[in-house]
Amino acid sequence: MSSQLDNPDGWTTGADPPTEKQKSFLSTLAASKGVEIDPSSVNKSEASAKINELKDQPTQNASSAAGQPIQDPNTWSTGDDKATGKQTGYIAVMAKKSGEAVSTEDMGKTEASNKIDELKKKTGM
Repeated sequence: MSSQLDNPDGWTTGADPPTEKQKSFLSTLAASKGVEIDPSSVNKSEASAKINELKDQPTQNASSAAGQPIQDPNTWSTGDDKATGKQTGYIAVMAKKSGEAVSTEDMGKTEASNKIDELKKKTGM
């Protein structure tokens, strides 16, 4: 049984420009597959179809696929939400290694992600 999600061409909003999440994911995915694509040149349904097509292709550039966020943390819709347990745990480990005292008590997801990036550079982790 197929769902409406299986047929992006039939979406009522399919001709709309792609969402920011689609553009970001499509750019990252295309780079990891060694494909050049301008996400702004496709509509929402074409972006969805291209994402599905690229997901099935082997990754050619593993370094661009691993470790990098799909979307800029500063644009996360949940960026102000409390940092996750994984984020605070990772920060604690890296802060200890770097000798830096870091309080994650009132830290949001975006701030935590940015702190993780900063500590990765300091610690080489």
